[in-house]
Amino acid sequence: MLKVLEDWFSNIDSAIIAYSGGIDSTLVAYIAKKVLKNKMLAITIKTPFIKNKEIEYAKNKANSLGINHKIIEINLPEIIMENPYDRCYICKKHMINELKKIAKELGYNFIIDGTNYDDIKENRLGIKAIIEENVKSPLLELKFGKKEVIELSKEIGLDYEKPSSPCLITRFPYGYKIRKEDIDMVIKAEEILEEEGFKIIRVRHFKNIAKIEIGKEEISRFLQEDLRERILKKFKELGYKIVTLDLEGYVSGKMDLILNI
Repeated sequence: MLKVLEDWFSNIDSAIIAYSGGIDSTLVAYIAKKVLKNKMLAITIKTPFIKNKEIEYAKNKANSLGINHKIIEINLPEIIMENPYDRCYICKKHMINELKKIAKELGYNFIIDGTNYDDIKENRLGIKAIIEENVKSPLLELKFGKKEVIELSKEIGLDYEKPSSPCLITRFPYGYKIRKEDIDMVIKAEEILEEEGFKIIRVRHFKNIAKIEIGKEEISRFLQEDLRERILKKFKELGYKIVTLDLEGYVSGKMDLILNI
């Protein structure tokens, strides 16, 4: 698999890599650096919907791997704060266009991202934007899904256990008009769960109601009375009036089932 991925880059002369610091984009950026050397630049985009700790993680990860890396902060279209159903499409289009501007300015010929083959099995409108804007996705083109990405990352010594941390806008139901206070509330709520040792965490925000999703294997621990009461108290101190736990546990794309508040 490694040689196949390296060979894919043999047709690329220079590229900007859309880099989040996650498993997929780290693998792509690492191989790009190996093949293209100084003719690649990994860029992490900072928006209000990306946690600062994720930006720092990406920065530190790129630095540790010797990857040429840059962080850029962009302003998103105002409509994103209204959280329309096609928010991911609008946002991805905007971010790709920002990367294209940088690529043109600095002389890079391709935009490459870490979309993998499993991503197309889910309802991800952002992928439509990626295709329309001619972003290259080697993992997708080579039909490397999450299983192959993990195997290859493990083989070459990259981190393959980092939980995914998607954009914070996924914590809100479609049509919910998002305020900065809402974003801050979600970040603090998820920090509470992280501090208690939970690994897979999503806090879905419905005005003053929080719906907690954690890994299935972590649910029994959450229900320990002292821990549950401590979390409940902290969430109410943040301003949540009702705090619920999803007994199914975290499932990717679950907010797509809730189209209205």
